[in-house]
Amino acid sequence: MAKLLAQARIDQGFTTEVTLRHHRVRADLTPDKGGADSGPTPPELLLGALAACSAIFAKIFAQREGLSGPILVEAEAESPEPPTHVENFSVRVSIPGLTQEQAEKARAFVERCVVSQTLKMAHDVKLSIQP
Repeated sequence: MAKLLAQARIDQGFTTEVTLRHHRVRADLTPDKGGADSGPTPPELLLGALAACSAIFAKIFAQREGLSGPILVEAEAESPEPPTHVENFSVRVSIPGLTQEQAEKARAFVERCVVSQTLKMAHDVKLSIQP
């Protein structure tokens, strides 16, 4: 089984540098929550991962079906106030040139996106705090 690793570091304020392999992404809180808004919030990063994963799966499907053109994906979710979790995810995918018959096959394929499948499952998160 492959292991995935993300590292996060905060030096000042809430601006967080997240390292994923050799890529760096910035996350932050919005100003009303004490952040500098220098990057998306962690829940927005989660939603972005869902949109990106769905787009990649849709592109793979489109290529297999001989379809070209831009794949557009919009992902939404809800969060209660105050935010304690993210729920009610929805994803809309647009694949140009898709027939109605292909649309059902596309839905079944894109639903298998790794992030979507992960969000559908309940997982334990083991947390340890170190000095």
